[in-house]
Amino acid sequence: MAASLPPLKGIKDVFYETRVLMGRAYTIRRFATEILKGAIDPVMLGYIEKGQRFPNDELVRQLADIRNEDPTALLSLLWRDRMIYAFARELRRVIVAGDAPPSSEGAEIDANAIGEAAFAMTVSRAIAALPDDGGWVNVSTWKQRVKQGLSGLSDKDAPQFTSDTVALLEAQGLVEVKAKKVRRIGRHYVPSTPEQRRSLAVEFFGIFTKGLLDKVVLDEQGTYVRNHYLQIPEARVQEFQRKLDEAVRAVVEEYAAEDDQTAKFLNVLMTSTLQ
Repeated sequence: MAASLPPLKGIKDVFYETRVLMGRAYTIRRFATEILKGAIDPVMLGYIEKGQRFPNDELVRQLADIRNEDPTALLSLLWRDRMIYAFARELRRVIVAGDAPPSSEGAEIDANAIGEAAFAMTVSRAIAALPDDGGWVNVSTWKQRVKQGLSGLSDKDAPQFTSDTVALLEAQGLVEVKAKKVRRIGRHYVPSTPEQRRSLAVEFFGIFTKGLLDKVVLDEQGTYVRNHYLQIPEARVQEFQRKLDEAVRAVVEEYAAEDDQTAKFLNVLMTSTLQ
């Protein structure tokens, strides 16, 4: 099996984790008044921890100082979350012709907008958590590994969320479940409903945004971002994309590690599009 998957982390999780790690005595009210020096109302801090509001840049810098961290790293999480939310909001209008009004600064966030990226990401993690060779593993073990990739869900909600993921993968023909065992029989999740298409698009946007911010803003060496230009006959476009997919898949299979406990979950987003 693959190594334990890291949690999906957003700026809300950083605020929550910072407070919790200071001890059980630090309620939201005490953390807001004593640690954050009254820079934010406790009720608003609670909204931030639930992902229902975004903090401003200055509050994030203050939190980074408390954590003794570079504020740019935490700000990049905030910027990514803001962009994902804005993208998801506009995408909703395009795909399902919604009429949700645009949010103003400080307006309440639709938690589902960012949660869509988390759900689509969980689908990807669930596929990656299964052996590449199609070997069988215990469903309970697999679900636990998927759950480890969730963040911001209560113990009450997480099982249902995980079960929904498993049901979706079964319906897509990506996994086979038999006698409490599961194995991978497919690789690529293909959305079939407007909601699933939007979730996948938000996930792709989230991966791209994170990669762009990591590389350009943080100069993160573990992130690869390249743009290649070429001219090919239109009749050979599909042939080129097929060979590109085969080449990338070969590299992925070469480096995929299932038993190494130091393994990290890596997102590889590839696109080839005509101009």
